[in-house]
This record gives sequence, C-alpha cells and structure tokens, in this order.
Amino acid sequence: NGGAIVLAGGRSERMGQDKALLPRNGLTLLEIVVHTLRPLVGEIVIVADRADRYALPDCRTVGDAYPQTGPLGGILTGLAALGAGAHLVVACDMPTLQPAALRLLLDSAAPDWDVIVPEIDGRLEPLCAVYADTAIPALQLFLEGGGRALHLALKTLRTLRIPEAELRRHDPSLLTFTNLNTPHDLERLQRSEANRS
Repeated sequence: NGGAIVLAGGRSERMGQDKALLPRNGLTLLEIVVHTLRPLVGEIVIVADRADRYALPDCRTVGDAYPQTGPLGGILTGLAALGAGAHLVVACDMPTLQPAALRLLLDSAAPDWDVIVPEIDGRLEPLCAVYADTAIPALQLFLEGGGRALHLALKTLRTLRIPEAELRRHDPSLLTFTNLNTPHDLERLQRSEANRS
C-alpha cells in the first residue's frame, strides 16, 4: 500500500502565518489533510523545514533534505522517506481534498508510470498527484541541474495525465484542488461553504 507525503515546508509568505496551523472547524489545515489521507494510505510523512516543526499522531515529520528548492525538494525528501511504491503527494493547504478523487489517483498507479497527475483546464496539478519511487533519479537530475519548476520536472518523467472529465466523475466541483495561499483564498472558501450549507 502506498503512503502519502504532505508538503508543509513552504514559508507561507502570502498567507502571513504558517498555513499548516491555520484553524478551520476546530482543527488545523494540516490535521484536516492528514485525517482525509489516513483511510487511503499506509504511512503518512509530513515534509517540513525541520523535523520538529509538527507533531501529529501516527505521522512522521521529516526535515526537507533540499531546503530552498520548493516543492520539488519536498517531494524528493518524502519519496526517500517512504521508500518503494507509489505515494500520494498533497500540499498542507488543501482542506477540501475529496477521498474519491485521491483514490482515483492511487488506483491509477502502475509500473509503467513515474507520476499520475490530474490535468484541469489544460494545466497539470503536480501538488496533488501520485509519485512512484521510480521518479527519484530523474527528479534528482533535474534538481541538480538547477531545475525547480515542478511542471517542467514532470517532462522528465513517464507521466500519466488524468483528464478533468474523469476527475469530475469522482469530484464534480473539483474541490480537491482548492488551495489556500492568501487570506483572501480562505475568506472565499468560507463564503462558498456558507452558501452551500
């Protein structure tokens, strides 16, 4: 069974505070993400700037082995920590992940692919995707060559794209891909939920 990597190493500059610890419905964003992942995967690894940053039960927090390299270094750190297999990667600021959509990504993993990535509106979503340990050599080469941009790194991998139509069958409003970068994003999410309830 694959594991999951939660990327929580960002400096959250646009939010103005640590996004992982933002409160929401009595939990932090990080706790919400971990609760959603727990039934779907084996081990959960949180990648942060340092290993003592977060302490959540039944999770391992590891310090980013490639600081200042953005999500790419975090993904490599998480893949090394989890070892063989295909592992779900999500960011800690995605509080409306839908288990059915995540299950679709995990179930699409196969030995032919290094990464299974959603494609929405013609854009890839590399921060909510499944990466196999077979991606490590190419990602490391890309990083060592000075590359940082994840969407470019994917070009070096055997990539299976999951089309938007298929994602919508499991997550009609594509809620999974809501991420909170700014206080404005948070307000917008709270407003939309108030309208739905």
